[in-house]
Amino acid sequence: MSAAQGQEKGQRGEKGGGGGGRGAAPAPVNLQILPKDWTRQQVVQVMQGFNMALGVGCNHCHIEMTGAPPNEKGVIPIDAAPDDKQTKKTARVMMRMVGQINETLGNQIGKPAGEVVKVQCVTCHRGAAIPKTQ
Repeated sequence: MSAAQGQEKGQRGEKGGGGGGRGAAPAPVNLQILPKDWTRQQVVQVMQGFNMALGVGCNHCHIEMTGAPPNEKGVIPIDAAPDDKQTKKTARVMMRMVGQINETLGNQIGKPAGEVVKVQCVTCHRGAAIPKTQ
């Protein structure tokens, strides 16, 4: 899934970004780029794509819940909604940029949308949190 399809997730006070909870997962809140009606599962799938493309964990952009014990995988749960971290703010800027590129590229080079390779986070990041030019 591309960054243009991705977005922020979470709910203030949500217990964990890594799943494993019982019952219905709370709906994501504070979605500013992804569709606001997306399910938690859809948002988490996009976030996992970010993790892979940048070689980071959820806590790169999201704050860890203070005093929360690690889950069964040893991961400290996150509070995904707050916009406290600059990396999260930067991710939103980058997502808008990728979306604009993918919307306009085909038209500007005269190719049908189906023939244009879509830009994704991994296009530049290639597993690094900060893209390298070499």
